[in-house]
Amino acid sequence: MSASHAFSHLVPDVILDAVESTGLWSDSRIYPLNSYENRVYQIGIEDGPTVIAKFYRPERWSEAQIKEEHLTLLRLQEESVPVVAPMVFNGESLFSHNGIHFCLSPKLIGQHPEADNLDQLYQLGELIGQVHQKMNAPFTKRISVLPLEQMTQAAKHILAEDYLPQKLKPIYQAQITKLIDLSATRIQAYWPTQLRAIHGDSHRSNLMLHNGQFHLLDFDDCQNGVAVQDIWLHLTQTENPRQQLSEMIEGYEAYLPFETRELDLIDVFKSARVIQYAAWLQQRWSDPAFIKAFPWFASEEYWLNHLSELHSCEQEWGQFSR
Repeated sequence: MSASHAFSHLVPDVILDAVESTGLWSDSRIYPLNSYENRVYQIGIEDGPTVIAKFYRPERWSEAQIKEEHLTLLRLQEESVPVVAPMVFNGESLFSHNGIHFCLSPKLIGQHPEADNLDQLYQLGELIGQVHQKMNAPFTKRISVLPLEQMTQAAKHILAEDYLPQKLKPIYQAQITKLIDLSATRIQAYWPTQLRAIHGDSHRSNLMLHNGQFHLLDFDDCQNGVAVQDIWLHLTQTENPRQQLSEMIEGYEAYLPFETRELDLIDVFKSARVIQYAAWLQQRWSDPAFIKAFPWFASEEYWLNHLSELHSCEQEWGQFSR
């Protein structure tokens, strides 16, 4: 099974067989959820609550890395931290069917946070602080963030293919070089002596307000990184984004002190995310789900907009610095 068509054999019968291999009995209701890197389905269960089945993209994470993610979530759940942990059957949370790892978790019903709600931003800061406090030791199996290397590799992959129009490649290379140079200067000025365990992708869609409490979902990208990585994604372009930042940090510091020097790294992580997103789409473009979901990726208009976004990263550099 090639990585480009990793889920080509994941048809309904296979999905249900996998779920039922855990001992549950499905009622044959399957509803696909919005996920592209992995495949995620809502599965109806006879005489029981609906579950969420997550099938991991083969060759992305090792079995040891996934198990470390699961162990972290189960420990957080034991500590009453509001996360959604995988379900355990006979002492196991990770299973394999037809060569694909999968897990099951309870279905959570609720709403995502409101982008500009300051009260909610304070609560999100509290939740992230609580998660970081309980994940008090770095991961031993997961990756560690390396912004300069990740930006460089992502740009290299983009330039090596023909999705980016040839006439735009010199402009792209020049813009990337500027952002990498700016990032290198920031990192040379400050980088923590030790990285910490973080969620790694704590955007609004990975948070759910359930029974009056926010829950952090989907630890698929958990890694060793910097605390501000789990904070800056909640800052939107409003009249006063610094107030948003202040609310997040105040909530965070209810559990842990926040190193203000990390604010100078927001521009680095913002630029890295923009660059890596385009590289991710390109890398997965042979997956039919990506072609269907992102048909505009192969257009010149997409790349012009991408260049504009990269330029904005440069123009807005320093917006959140101390």
